[in-house]
Amino acid sequence: MTAQSSARVKATQIQQVCIVCNNLQKSMEAYWNILGIGPWAVFEFGSLRIPDLHYYGKPAWGRYLGAVTQVGPIELELFETLEGSSVYQDWVDERGEGLHHMKFLTEDLDIDRIKGEMANLGFPAIQGGHFGPELKNQFAYFDLMKPLKVVWETSNRTGGNPMGARLFPEDPKAVSPAKVKVTEIKQVALCVKDVIQTAENYWNILGIGPWEIRDWGSNVLYDRFYYGKPAWARERIAHAYIGDLELELVQPVEGDSLYQDWIDEHGESLHHLKFLCDDIDEVSGLLTAQGFTSIQSGHFGDPKEKAGGFNYINIPPLHCIWEPVHKPKSLPVEPVAHVPSA
Repeated sequence: MTAQSSARVKATQIQQVCIVCNNLQKSMEAYWNILGIGPWAVFEFGSLRIPDLHYYGKPAWGRYLGAVTQVGPIELELFETLEGSSVYQDWVDERGEGLHHMKFLTEDLDIDRIKGEMANLGFPAIQGGHFGPELKNQFAYFDLMKPLKVVWETSNRTGGNPMGARLFPEDPKAVSPAKVKVTEIKQVALCVKDVIQTAENYWNILGIGPWEIRDWGSNVLYDRFYYGKPAWARERIAHAYIGDLELELVQPVEGDSLYQDWIDEHGESLHHLKFLCDDIDEVSGLLTAQGFTSIQSGHFGDPKEKAGGFNYINIPPLHCIWEPVHKPKSLPVEPVAHVPSA
């Protein structure tokens, strides 16, 4: 019998991941030119379209510039604060430009109910309001950094270009010059200190799961590099699927790793986005040839078949670490635990 979460709010889809930035135009151009991601729908958001905009429970004024594009199963969003208060600028001021929040959908899309349930759990909305035709659309952000290591948004806008959006590039026939073109985001990943506890929190608060927990690291890889030099380290990882999108939690255990570096510098939070490729060495070479740093990489599976490989590439103009992966048919290690437990 399949386990059922007791969560009062159950996410049925991760619809969006958002990156906050200081210059949306330059960020869009970088995504289009480096990874071929776009075209983008660009729109202005804020008090002019949200008459009941609230920020930490109080009426607020703000203007923001946003852009969205669909990348496979998930919508990628960029946000820049133009003026006033926002959870976007708070993040930039405190942590810098980068991955900010994920957005989940529920079956009923009843935002008032969700806000009430989350408030009962001790997580009142930190920003929200109504927008769109006849103000029928609604959104709310929740600070779930402590239990889930990320800010989560919910909304009854389920996709499509926002009202009044302009396109970038303007020419609908434009072709990106990118040498590496990403058509699908397959995974969103977070660095955490305790994989099992965080997975249990996801199961209990948003009903996300079940999770498979694996031990990972140099024991699985036939080579591992950290900033271009051979390295040894171990991690514990957890995976859950919501539709076609994989959510990953990574806990550093010992040794040098970009995961521990991230926690030391940024704390537990969103870390990287993954896309699949047919030749990890070719894609890695194309990106590093443009001056982007390979932070950590490795291969796994049968060396003769080049069965699997990954590379974490830091791409500063994109305000995000991207991970190209050549994925084998199955991971070479079995789960050591499950959440909920079997």
